[in-house]
Amino acid sequence: MIIRPGHPCWVELATNRTERSIRFYEEVFGWEYRWIRDDAGEDYAVALLDGEPVAGLRPLERRTLDWTPYLAVGDLAATGERVHELGGTVLETRPQVLPGLVAKVLVDDPGGSTGGIAQPVDGWGFTAGVPGALVWLEFVTRGPRRADPFYGALFGYQQRQVGDGKAVDHVVYSTGGDTVIGRVRMALDTPATVPPRWIAHFAVPPGLDFAGTLQRARAAGARLRFQPYPSPLGQVAVLADPLGTRFAIIDPDQASDWDSASPADDPYDD
Repeated sequence: MIIRPGHPCWVELATNRTERSIRFYEEVFGWEYRWIRDDAGEDYAVALLDGEPVAGLRPLERRTLDWTPYLAVGDLAATGERVHELGGTVLETRPQVLPGLVAKVLVDDPGGSTGGIAQPVDGWGFTAGVPGALVWLEFVTRGPRRADPFYGALFGYQQRQVGDGKAVDHVVYSTGGDTVIGRVRMALDTPATVPPRWIAHFAVPPGLDFAGTLQRARAAGARLRFQPYPSPLGQVAVLADPLGTRFAIIDPDQASDWDSASPADDPYDD
């Protein structure tokens, strides 16, 4: 496969109750799982949809509030050095290598948001942009003046304001003609204790519409963060899974015109 720098190439959930997380996302999206071991011998669950990898679940002693996206790079070491030059921080001294998938490290941007960079390895397989898989990333930050230059320089993103830039500050990051990330400034009155974050958006699974997916997720233990809202990419609902991890479902068949009053800048503050 062709490596496209700046495009999502993996998405991961670190969870302190792996079996509970596995069961929830299986019930909502129909994922199956294959256990592998990374290069250090640690167990790792690869989520599969129709036999193709769509996500990973990593056991962790503490719970996390968000899914972690990984953005593709051609040279992991060189990009890590560039992260430091631009004011970010590489959080791991050595990459985690998932056989047949990616070598990856966690990164903090200058605004303190944690994401990841990853170099796909030989035989890389990752499916996105289809029902039941990752279709969109939203980056929520209180520091857009630090985030936009950082990601623009690191990946060469073109950046376009789609809000009014004042009351609603939404910017889309694009590369190679593809829009890949939506950057959202937190509401100005958001408490300082609320951290920046990434929200992974997964398309409704095959055979289900938006309402059916939302009903299935809530029956499986998810909590609705706030009322569903329309967007140019589809109808969206931001949820918390049974362990409190935030994610979103989106139905591309219900795409609408941009609405600058969208609640997408909700602070997600609990």
